[in-house]
Amino acid sequence: MIKYSKQLTELLQDIEVSDSDYEKAVSRYEAVANYINNHYGQYDPELFLQGSFKLGTAIKPLTEDGAYDIDIVCCMNLYSKKQISQNRLKKVVGEAVVSYANANSMKEEPHDGKRCWTLSYVDEHNFHLDILPSVMNDDWSNVIAFTDKRNPNYYDISNNWNISNPKDYYRWFIEISQHSFYKKQFAEVQMRAIEKVPDYKVKTPLQRAIQLFKRHAEVMFENDMEHKPSSIIITTLTAKAFCTYGSNVENFEDLLSILSKKLVLFLDRENGKECVKNPVNQNENLSEKWMNDNTYYQDFLKWQKKLTEDFSFDRYETRAFAYSNLEESLKRKHSIISQNERNVLAIPHHKKPKWRLNLSKDVRISAKYKLNGGIFHPLKNGTPLMKQVDLRFEIQADNLRSYDIFWQVTNTGYEASSVGQLRGGFYNSDIIEGKRVRIESTKYKGNHYVEAYIVKDEICYGKSEPFLVTIV
Repeated sequence: MIKYSKQLTELLQDIEVSDSDYEKAVSRYEAVANYINNHYGQYDPELFLQGSFKLGTAIKPLTEDGAYDIDIVCCMNLYSKKQISQNRLKKVVGEAVVSYANANSMKEEPHDGKRCWTLSYVDEHNFHLDILPSVMNDDWSNVIAFTDKRNPNYYDISNNWNISNPKDYYRWFIEISQHSFYKKQFAEVQMRAIEKVPDYKVKTPLQRAIQLFKRHAEVMFENDMEHKPSSIIITTLTAKAFCTYGSNVENFEDLLSILSKKLVLFLDRENGKECVKNPVNQNENLSEKWMNDNTYYQDFLKWQKKLTEDFSFDRYETRAFAYSNLEESLKRKHSIISQNERNVLAIPHHKKPKWRLNLSKDVRISAKYKLNGGIFHPLKNGTPLMKQVDLRFEIQADNLRSYDIFWQVTNTGYEASSVGQLRGGFYNSDIIEGKRVRIESTKYKGNHYVEAYIVKDEICYGKSEPFLVTIV
């Protein structure tokens, strides 16, 4: 039985998903699966979990307004690649997902992403269900072929689909992590029948190491989440390293120290470049972004170096000092960006600030709305609104007279896109009753963001968090 220090146990408790959230995630997945099976059985659907919730490596969101991402595969077994295009399959699954959302009166419409349909639950649990449309790949057992709008043959009946193998990956991972061994131990300690123990109740040393490494990457890249090493890359490399070096280590601190140093030894190569391939399907490159943009790989190397430094306990004079430094690398910093900030940074047409940033002033936005020419009422961030509502945004900051104020408005959604109104640029203030404000109105369904900047002499001294306007 591996030994855990009190300090590491406390750090793990800080990032562990609660039992109630695990149970809520499972219930929502099962609700979607049951609905599609019952209402769209003619397509012979098979739905199953993949990703962090399936592997037992999920962690709490970094920010209070962050969300859990639950990954679901929806395999329509009626079809094959020879019978249907990716575009048509995406629409078939989309009809089922939209029908489920309407039947359950969900506040947000399903989002048609590059690969998945996303269901967003706006409540205290804050889940996103990413549903991946797929068919079985013709030539490989358990290999799925899935939709991707970036695929050049997306609209064609073609053999050119992206592929994955989540079922065999799960079996590979669970075997390496020795999950059955630890589950048996857990059941004995709890004096319960092993079949009565949910998998999420059991955490192996490998799963816990991955959880810590994932949180370490999130904190390191808190202001640049686009270049954070992905969960699947961290999981795959850590599992490979554990398989070779970690199975007989008795102390968890030693295990973390060993694994943090060994990840780079398990990189693959393709076309002369380092990459990470699916260990159960060498045809699947898990690090596609590395192949197209070397900065992703270079940022991975920076993270690996920092990971090794932070988890090498023997480099510190005392363990107390070691844990103090490690805690700093696993905790939110004051500069942490919100989920809204992360969302808006991921929007392609959201322009980067055109000024040099020296963010030293606290800047906030207050907003109001009015209906049909009535009076203005306070508006909270993210409150759903109907169309044809007038909006007024005001900046809240000290000593604004010597600064210029600029507003950035970024729209999303099909309606704004179809009329060329995605925007994403910068605008001057409107002058209303001597105040510098921004006047907008609700025209297009979707999530839209408003940000305020204060600028002087081409230097931005403060910017607000993005204010979310949701139009339904």
